Amino acid sequence: MKKVTTIAIIAGAVAAVPAYFLVRRLLQKKQLAQTPSVLNANLKANPQAILTQSSPAKNQSATELFDQDKLQAVISADLNPIKTDQAKKTYPGLIAPNGRILYNFKDENNLIFCEETQLGKRLIQLENSINIRDIGGYTGIDGRKIKWRKVIRSEELAHLSDKDVAYFAALRLKHVFDFRNKSKSERQADRLPKTAEYHLLPIFSSADMELDHKDFTKPGAVDEFMRHIYKIQTEDRAQRFAEVLKYLTEPSEFPILYHCTNGKDRTGFMTYLILSLLGVKEEVILSDYTLTNLTFDESFNLLGNIMSEELGIENYHLWEFYGVKPAWLKISMDYVNSNFGNVESYLMEKTDLREKDFKKIRDNLLAK
Repeated sequence: MKKVTTIAIIAGAVAAVPAYFLVRRLLQKKQLAQTPSVLNANLKANPQAILTQSSPAKNQSATELFDQDKLQAVISADLNPIKTDQAKKTYPGLIAPNGRILYNFKDENNLIFCEETQLGKRLIQLENSINIRDIGGYTGIDGRKIKWRKVIRSEELAHLSDKDVAYFAALRLKHVFDFRNKSKSERQADRLPKTAEYHLLPIFSSADMELDHKDFTKPGAVDEFMRHIYKIQTEDRAQRFAEVLKYLTEPSEFPILYHCTNGKDRTGFMTYLILSLLGVKEEVILSDYTLTNLTFDESFNLLGNIMSEELGIENYHLWEFYGVKPAWLKISMDYVNSNFGNVESYLMEKTDLREKDFKKIRDNLLAK
């Protein structure tokens, strides 16, 4: 298989997956399987803590938020699933055809909810999207909450419908930052409202991928590849991410959206930097990071065969490309904490940002 094709596929065909599958499967086919027991406890103690529903923003007719009662029913049912032989046969399970144990992206260690998860506000459901989320609502410095609908993390936007674009127009989206490489961004160009200014900020080059001799049929190969990616973006690409942070210093430049292909790795690291600067606890940041795993089944079931055919290997070998592991983001956290003590020092050492910039970002994004 040609290197260029391989890189393009691995970099992310996920953009073709519409929100239709996520919404219908969450609400009709109950695919929040193996939801953590901590969520069950929180739901019993205070169902509203996690499923807080916001009032729709003005001009939000282009999208629908989760129906709170339906979502709660889905989660409750999945916490106590009916186990049948048929279910065991049809669920992709955690055992590959060759007997290999597959990584469980939806167990309590990899799909982590907290009191501030607030799925009803956080998940932005559009017609043709799967992984778009607001980073608002978390508790930052001095107990101040991050403002909603100011900063949005996303998958690529090439597949948005007209109504989806209208949603962002109604939101008055000001800036979109694209972390994909130039080739990918041109092949799958974002669909944006006229209100938004587009910024291409490639994080990786083809050379970074080191795919010439990768054998993804080898157990642990995907995990090794992903750890390599996180190491590069943390140690060598800080200034790229800092370009986004600079826009957060200006109160007139909101709301903004940033994305890569799947909205999980480069986007996940960017979110870590922002939430850390705002004083959000690391365990809450990790929780936000793992919410991408809500979409794991949709990503794997719809794209596994495509990627398998392109690479010429069984799709279960590629299982780990479709989720996120807390251990991957911890690579970044550990590097920052061990070498710099905190994100502020890391950014001042690695970029041209200074303390005055961090103060402006906090003033703009933290409620008084």
